[in-house]
Amino acid sequence: MAYNYLRNFLDPIDFHIDIYSKMIHITNYEKILTLGSNKIIIKAKSRKITLEGRDFSLKKLADRELLILGSLNNLEIKYE
Repeated sequence: MAYNYLRNFLDPIDFHIDIYSKMIHITNYEKILTLGSNKIIIKAKSRKITLEGRDFSLKKLADRELLILGSLNNLEIKYE
């Protein structure tokens, strides 16, 4: 994991998502379209990512980086 984090930090071009138990880490997104406790929609380069679950909350919100706590039930990626 440290290698991926360092790679994304040094080369922040590609969208990246890591899914853990009760936690989602997203880097290099463009915009948050929807932010709710059960649904989050993120815009990234040429795609829209929809996260559905329960008890979502933002633990970290930084420049092009999100850390979301909660239980993920569904992940959908639509390429535009």
